[in-house]
Amino acid sequence: MKELTCIRCPMGCVMTIEKAGEDFVVTGNTCPRGKEYAISEMTNPVRSFSVSVRVSGGERGAVAVRVDRAVNKKYILPIAEFARHTVISAPVTEGQIIAKNVCGSGADLIAIAAVNGA
Repeated sequence: MKELTCIRCPMGCVMTIEKAGEDFVVTGNTCPRGKEYAISEMTNPVRSFSVSVRVSGGERGAVAVRVDRAVNKKYILPIAEFARHTVISAPVTEGQIIAKNVCGSGADLIAIAAVNGA
């Protein structure tokens, strides 16, 4: 049995989930989204997140980037490490793809903002 707090809506239901044969039993949720979230957390926990990459020759030394879709939690640290070692050249445009299928996650790393050349 695992206890977790739902993040799918503002209610923040505290739920428990346990495996029962091939199915899951979820208690504590007040809407169907809670059950979906709990099962997702047990079978394929995903997150969307942003990090920064360095920019050379730009008006700023870094730009915020994000994954273009939620990725399995196991990819968060490898993607963050990839970003830490990445340096791109200015100019950078908002929405520019920095890396396709970053770290084999299935997601692209895209720039959140623009950085002009110095």
